[in-house]
Amino acid sequence: MATEREEELLRTNAELAAEIRRLAAGEITAPRSAAGPSARGLTRLVAERQELSEKSDELLAERDRLQTELGTQQARADTLEQKLAGSESERAQLAHEVQRLRSGAGGIARRIWARLLRRR
Repeated sequence: MATEREEELLRTNAELAAEIRRLAAGEITAPRSAAGPSARGLTRLVAERQELSEKSDELLAERDRLQTELGTQQARADTLEQKLAGSESERAQLAHEVQRLRSGAGGIARRIWARLLRRR
């Protein structure tokens, strides 16, 4: 929206410059009527442009802050993902070890021994 207003101001400025050149060259005898934007309107547009520019600067600063925070969070997520992968690997190793200890003649003997100890 601000870009459209800037384009309109630039177009109006170019039209006025062309009109001044034609007046100076004697191509026209009287300037056009003041149907264009008034000084108050231009002042309002300039103030609005300044306000939007300041808001844009604030938003850019906020974006930079959020990008930094996002980078920090992504690094943390990567670290947690690595820890999770390590834990999954350890869990798989422990599950394999439990299965090994429960199976076979040694596993049966351990279970019987555990039952006997629980009955006491």
